[in-house]
Amino acid sequence: MLSKISMKRLLVGLLVVSIVAVFAGFAAAKENEKVISVGDETVGEDELVLLLVKQAGVQKNFAPFVLAQTTMAQRKDFANHVVAALLLSQAAQMEGLQLDPETALALRWNAINVLAQSYINKISGSWSFKEEDLRKYYEQNKDKYVRPEAVHVRHILVDSKEKADRVLLEILAKEKSFSDAAKEYSQDSGSASKGGDLGWIQRGQTVKEFEDLIFSIKEKSLGGPVETQYGWHVVEVLEKSPSKQLTFEEALPKIREDIQQWYLDKEIEKLKGRFEVSVDESKLSTLGGFPAIQ
Repeated sequence: MLSKISMKRLLVGLLVVSIVAVFAGFAAAKENEKVISVGDETVGEDELVLLLVKQAGVQKNFAPFVLAQTTMAQRKDFANHVVAALLLSQAAQMEGLQLDPETALALRWNAINVLAQSYINKISGSWSFKEEDLRKYYEQNKDKYVRPEAVHVRHILVDSKEKADRVLLEILAKEKSFSDAAKEYSQDSGSASKGGDLGWIQRGQTVKEFEDLIFSIKEKSLGGPVETQYGWHVVEVLEKSPSKQLTFEEALPKIREDIQQWYLDKEIEKLKGRFEVSVDESKLSTLGGFPAIQ
């Protein structure tokens, strides 16, 4: 049986019950504040900022900090999630799907969430998840189901090359273990207490200079110093895990998720032909008075 499809990828955590308390203090958006419209529904700038802040998991007074860190691509992606929710909600209403009286008391975005999920539940009954279809999809998309290469690494971060050189020499001379040196010298408070351990890192998860170094070092080897925007690093590669093609069984949960998303994306595109959708990118680019990062 198809499990209830999570809205996580579609709504990125926007539509939670706790948002009701935030919206209680906000009036409806004025026409000149409109950023997004889907059919008769509009989303104003203040409302969109609040949604973005809730998605980030912080209080609304931190909105300037959140907005100052968002790129235009991230804002467009965020707006697309909002559009998708509104499309599904309006489609649900056109299909005659109704909220029960208790849920109807919830404010705008709680209602949108419930209706959108109801619509997905209705249309997903026709989606195929037969094993033969899943296996066919796996064979056609094997490159998507590869566990990427990863490195288990620890580091010591200091503010000058001279300090990094001294730390490295102490470790090479066995005057201190790497772990003890990290606890004593490292300025990375998040990892110093753990002996500098950063856990497993995949490509694309750290800055280029650091990535190039750790993936070029052999297992159980020291490296550096290397300079990044954070300072100077001495590193030790503890383990390496090569990339691995996942078997069908290993990839099955992700395959089901990807197929669900494929069906949902197709439905969203179809709904865009039924409803007039607009996103004011000029307002989106200066959302909350903060320009998007280029």
